[in-house]
Amino acid sequence: MKTTLIFFSISDLKITTARHILAEAGIETFVINKKDTIYAGILGGKVEVYVRQEDEEKANKLLVENEMFD
Repeated sequence: MKTTLIFFSISDLKITTARHILAEAGIETFVINKKDTIYAGILGGKVEVYVRQEDEEKANKLLVENEMFD
């Protein structure tokens, strides 16, 4: 299974909201939390949300429609 990065943020609330929007549409998400890594201090910690490649277009459209991107 191939995944693609669809969204990232330092805000846990934004991550939760994005995942909820995608889940409501039946899109499974996978999260990598980089806030607790050694690189967080150097590169800035963030949480990344991934979806299956076949869901990328639909997921991106949903997040745009819900104004998740700044």
